Amino acid sequence: MAAGVSPAGVVLCGGASTRMGSDKSTLEVAGRPLALWVAQALRAAGAHPVVAQGGNPPPPLVAEADSMPGAGPLGGLVDSLERHGDVLVCPTDVPTVPPDLLVALVELALQTGAPVVLARSDRLEPLIGHYARESLPALRAGLRAGARGPKAVLDSTSVPTVPVAAADVLNVNTLADLATAEAILAARSATGSQAS
Repeated sequence: MAAGVSPAGVVLCGGASTRMGSDKSTLEVAGRPLALWVAQALRAAGAHPVVAQGGNPPPPLVAEADSMPGAGPLGGLVDSLERHGDVLVCPTDVPTVPPDLLVALVELALQTGAPVVLARSDRLEPLIGHYARESLPALRAGLRAGARGPKAVLDSTSVPTVPVAAADVLNVNTLADLATAEAILAARSATGSQAS
């Protein structure tokens, strides 16, 4: 990524939401759809433009269609990189993602020049990160080989990471997760903080 160039912000919305049983991008937490929490964090981190990849996100998010429906998040990620070049990505079901984490991902990408920089909580977060255009050949090769997610393609031992608290990358898959996310966001609102 060239210095001073903002990556596009991509909200990954193409999942089937089988565990939740309904479209997670429009599911509301604290009065706002999940996808819009993520979009707000991406904008606050300086990403431009901010778009949705796949799915049927709530307005004002604009959906960019998956060129390979059923190819999983890796297919959506490849689509986004082909359309926008460098991208800052986060799934639609992570409403607690703080802008400062996203800023740190971009800063580390600039410092290292690494093609991929990811968040790491108690585990690697392959869908929360900065992907440079240079990562496309490896991701395309993984997609052709049948991979559905970037974790199957990346060498996790060589990817630079930004540490993050698990609460800041809470993945909402159940109603219990939704309640937890609501509590986290309410606590932040009470303290005026965007991060934990």
